[in-house]
Amino acid sequence: MSFGRFVYTLIMPSMMETLGFSPTRMGLLGTGIVAGYLLFSYGSGKCSNLIGPGRTVKLSVALVQVSLLCLGSFSRYTALLLASIGLGAGAAGSYIPLIHMLNCRFSSKGKAFGIVMGGAGAGIVLCGYLVPPLLSLSDMLGYRLSWYVLGAANLIVMIASLVFLKTGEEGRGRSAEDTKEKILDSYRGNAPLILVTVIYFLLGFAYIIYVTYFGTYAIVEAGYSEKSTGFMWSLFGVNMIYSGLLWGAFADRSEKTTIVLIPGALLALSVGIVLVPVKPLFYVSTFLFGLSFMGYITLIASLMSGMVRTGNLGMFFGAATLIHGGGQVFAAFLGGYLYDLTGTFRIPFLLSLAVLLLCLLLLFRLRGILRSRGT
Repeated sequence: MSFGRFVYTLIMPSMMETLGFSPTRMGLLGTGIVAGYLLFSYGSGKCSNLIGPGRTVKLSVALVQVSLLCLGSFSRYTALLLASIGLGAGAAGSYIPLIHMLNCRFSSKGKAFGIVMGGAGAGIVLCGYLVPPLLSLSDMLGYRLSWYVLGAANLIVMIASLVFLKTGEEGRGRSAEDTKEKILDSYRGNAPLILVTVIYFLLGFAYIIYVTYFGTYAIVEAGYSEKSTGFMWSLFGVNMIYSGLLWGAFADRSEKTTIVLIPGALLALSVGIVLVPVKPLFYVSTFLFGLSFMGYITLIASLMSGMVRTGNLGMFFGAATLIHGGGQVFAAFLGGYLYDLTGTFRIPFLLSLAVLLLCLLLLFRLRGILRSRGT
């Protein structure tokens, strides 16, 4: 997932200079990755119901492999755009069905979800340390070499999935009643499921402002160097490796709606403290953000797993991820617009903080509903 969602930002400048594309065209390639991810977020859940989640994961990892090789080999813009869409789609399909499989096979869902989601943090750290040296090897070939090396790493994962990932039948061969279940019908009258989905949308809206503009904010307005900002960002990636497992383990031992309030509050704190122009707080901010963000996502998935039929989690989580991504797309645009309008990133970050505080209020409401129902 990290290769499909997070590495393009590192490779884009070298790729743009070598190929001679404008920032707008390179931005469209990035949009293609996001579009592929969002569109197949729901499609991967449906695909899991048709051919099984194991096969969906294996085919998606293969799609990532083809896309990485194409991005390193082709120079025609149309081919690169198609490869970008494929990369995003493969990232979604190699991740969301795994949540579905774990939901069917493990009782300690929080820990299982956390282990899988920790892979995203490991991927960010790997890309952060691996890609810059590869880019510096050659002005003309550095970006191609980066895609090829990432393709080699992905090939190892693909072979491992073919050998070790058992192709179970979870989600396949359901009765007509199960397979025809309408998502909207399931949401109707299901206040907890609606609240979890709304919180997931708002989380996508709030976090993307931080992820997109933190680096520029730290360098341009707070006066940090690029090296210091890179170190701060590594704190985010390292903490993402274990934070999902940490919060998932807590959730398996206690009430999920109570545990999720803790990373929710920490995430809001991590955004709020950068509004104060005190340099050391930026290090604290990225540490807390990495510590809480992936745990938040893990707990959202764990909460949803208890609200839908076991065999349908892939479909519902995929649909919710599509909605979550919609919040990201809207907020990324709005954050840039607010900066252009006000000349400071504090306003977008203030908006992000307000949305995260709203999430906390909705989580309190969710806890009250579930407690009143005895669930």
